[in-house]
Amino acid sequence: FPVPGIYLASRGYLTFDAFQQANQAANPLAVRAVFDSFATSAGNCDPNVAQAKLDKYKNNVEAIKFDLLKAKVLGLVAIVTLLFLLGIADIIAFTDVYHGWFPDWPGGENFPFGMLKPGGSPFTIPDYWI
Repeated sequence: FPVPGIYLASRGYLTFDAFQQANQAANPLAVRAVFDSFATSAGNCDPNVAQAKLDKYKNNVEAIKFDLLKAKVLGLVAIVTLLFLLGIADIIAFTDVYHGWFPDWPGGENFPFGMLKPGGSPFTIPDYWI
């Protein structure tokens, strides 16, 4: 089932829309679970991997549990890693701004808890601007 407008679908990759169209008579939740077990990506999958996993599921239905759990855990780890890296970047950027433009502001010490000190509110920053 070709899906127009999707680059990877035009290159032969299996998309969820095509997989769903091919399995219209099946339970939609089961179709989504099986597709999610193919890869960590939510929208497409290598057709060779999908066929190999379908063959594996025919021999051992319980194998889908591990593959689905693995796909979901990898997705969660990716999100947590992204949030961690964004948090570090935010702290580094704010620390550099604090030290460069308003080093005497009491809210910058022990950030973000320093903002709870008297005079540490972000609204008092103009008083400490260099």
